[in-house]
Amino acid sequence: MQVTVEATGELERRLTITLPEGNFENRVQERLRSMVPRIKMDGFRPGKVPYKVVERRYGSAVRQEVSDEFVRDSFRDAIKEKSLRPASMPRVEPPQLEAGKPFAYTVTFEVLPDIESVKLDGIKIKQPRAEITDKDIQEVLEKLREQHIEWEPVERPAQEADGVTINYHGSIEEKSFPGGSKEDFFVILGKGTTLKEFEEHLIGAHTGQELTFDITFPEDYGNQELAGKQASFTVKVISVTAPRLPEINEDFAEKLGIKEGGVETLRQEIKVSMTRNLEQATRDRVREQIMDSLLAANPITLPISLVKEEMKILHEQAKNNLIKQGINPQAISLGESPFVEQARKRVALRLIFSTILEKQEIKAGQDKVKQRVTELAASYEDPEEFSRWIFGDQERLSEIERDVMETQIVDWVLGQVEVSDEAMSFEEVVNPQISLAKEKIQD
Repeated sequence: MQVTVEATGELERRLTITLPEGNFENRVQERLRSMVPRIKMDGFRPGKVPYKVVERRYGSAVRQEVSDEFVRDSFRDAIKEKSLRPASMPRVEPPQLEAGKPFAYTVTFEVLPDIESVKLDGIKIKQPRAEITDKDIQEVLEKLREQHIEWEPVERPAQEADGVTINYHGSIEEKSFPGGSKEDFFVILGKGTTLKEFEEHLIGAHTGQELTFDITFPEDYGNQELAGKQASFTVKVISVTAPRLPEINEDFAEKLGIKEGGVETLRQEIKVSMTRNLEQATRDRVREQIMDSLLAANPITLPISLVKEEMKILHEQAKNNLIKQGINPQAISLGESPFVEQARKRVALRLIFSTILEKQEIKAGQDKVKQRVTELAASYEDPEEFSRWIFGDQERLSEIERDVMETQIVDWVLGQVEVSDEAMSFEEVVNPQISLAKEKIQD
């Protein structure tokens, strides 16, 4: 077998593969002769159909079948011989199957970039250090109170923070539009869950009142079919209610599943949950720093095919998320540009991680996988059921294995670079937006 390699791009390769003359024709003839005893054809006894007749009837299909086998097997041998690592499906130019000529064909594909080693020079990681204070626990308790608000009817006009239940119907140029009408719609004024202009018309309304008003959808509204358009609404106020926060007492603790120990046990349970969240958030922040640092220190030429494939995956995920939210994806122009940078980042990290795994011989050991499943299961009501759910599905288990290997990569990097502690509050660690705002103020 002769193999020539031509670089047609930075990562694109074109192979010309030529097999010895006669190999192909010999294989075709062998295949056809092996078929003769099994062929049944009108006018001939079983197994007695002449070879020439079999060749005339089945020769074309057999030649194509053997050709596919030759391409598959010889391509596999060729990339092994030339130490090439395809990054994409090869584009094969079909061979000319002419009798008496060598079996030759060309194939074009992208290869994975050669990364001899992952550079870690100059990488500095800040490890968040935070303690859970009584104030942090109290803030969580307050949030739990807000989640269990009781709404009491009031006779006064609606004001900010009230809950208003309405029926509404919207139209644009006297025509209804998708999502423009709802009944028994509950909105908390001032929460920003609906358009600000819409909420402003509800301030001062009272139970039983009917309203008519126009609003203009913002130019950057999520649904492009409505963006910038004026809509007319008729609204019937069904009820106006005011929030009443429950007291933090034994009854409240019992509502949250605490059977014994009351508020003190509730606070302890909250602290346990917060500790898990803090540990996970700390890992996430360190991992994000490491990923960004690895990308900055290791610029890589990426296979276009892998980036495009990743963009398709991201696009499909975005579309499915919209569907889950009840939004028609066709009403929003997703395009490809929003996913380019994220796709490039994912592909680059995958290549860097793959190199680290190979060079450091990192594997997802069963003990580590079981330990990770146990950690995740601890936050579920029935840990054993969660564990069975994970181990009962290979795809879910593979996700855990990838997570375990990624954790080992992070640990390895931390052992090679400069790491310093950074004092932070609990909220700053678990809420990146607060930390980001603090950094901007300090800058």
